Amino acid sequence: MLTQKDGRPAAETTLRRDARAGQQYWVHAACTSATPGKTLSVEVRSGRPGASDDAFAAAEIPCDGTVTVNGLGNLPAEQSVVYLQGDQSDVLSAYAIIAPTSSLPEGK
Repeated sequence: MLTQKDGRPAAETTLRRDARAGQQYWVHAACTSATPGKTLSVEVRSGRPGASDDAFAAAEIPCDGTVTVNGLGNLPAEQSVVYLQGDQSDVLSAYAIIAPTSSLPEGK
């Protein structure tokens, strides 16, 4: 497991394993903000040292406290890092989880 601090208080990204080839992935994310209409984006990028900063996949999430579930499709069979991007100055809380589609609860 690799944990990467991103420079913000208590903000970190945890990598548990490499993505598997041919596996579909989804993102489960939410955030809250005092500013109406605020959004953040979730970006999935390579976790390899020296890799491009280009995102493999991205999804926008509203910061209204609702949970967003989006399919990401296939990811490259390598370690990935998840970033929450955008102006986080008034974001009270936020999270994003990337997991295989098969782990998504039924009915979602």
